[in-house]
Amino acid sequence: MIFDPLYILVFIATLAITGWAAWRVKSTYARWSKVDSGISMDAFDFARQLLDRQGLQHVRIEPTPGQLTDHYDPRGKILRVSTQVADASALEAVGARGGTRLSVAAAAVIAHEVGHALQHQEKDPMMALRQALVPASQFGGNIAPWLIIAGVIFQVTGLAIVGLFAFGAAVLFTFATLPVEIGASGKALAFVNGLGMTGERQDGARAVLKAAAWTYVAGALTALLTFLYYAYLIFGRRH
Repeated sequence: MIFDPLYILVFIATLAITGWAAWRVKSTYARWSKVDSGISMDAFDFARQLLDRQGLQHVRIEPTPGQLTDHYDPRGKILRVSTQVADASALEAVGARGGTRLSVAAAAVIAHEVGHALQHQEKDPMMALRQALVPASQFGGNIAPWLIIAGVIFQVTGLAIVGLFAFGAAVLFTFATLPVEIGASGKALAFVNGLGMTGERQDGARAVLKAAAWTYVAGALTALLTFLYYAYLIFGRRH
């Protein structure tokens, strides 16, 4: 399979899609991380204010290492802010203006995660579906490819089909994620607009959120391409 021309083509396509999405989100974040949002507070205070405004006082806030690793954990009801976003020095204008001021990019990322917390509070059906798919997605992403490969190599079609169905759950998870992310971004824009981030600042927040959304679109497309390739291995070559 490693020397299969179709596999090489799928691999290059998935690499190009994910690489482009990663480049876009990093470059967009880098641009708007240098623009003052006009919000005079640090990342944690900003997250706390947004959560409290939505009646989410029970949601805790914790730091998490890494770059753009911000996320909301619905199991523990914890909003985690990444080191990159929490670092006020990421905004070069801070020293000149005095005090702690968030960048447009940091405000957008935090508001997006608060959007997820609000979705959880409101029992958003798509978020509930995504959470329900997590165990099947983890199994499908880690174990299913090996079942498919073993089934194809040893010509055990039943085993390969089981693996394909399991991998299909992982693909479904990536597509269920899209409306959840888009919904959280819509809430985030409403949050920052209510805090006075209008005009160019709002455009910047929208650009950051849109770039981040493309990473999920890329994930769904690459998962689908891989699923179709596996299906071809199992069914196409039998003819």
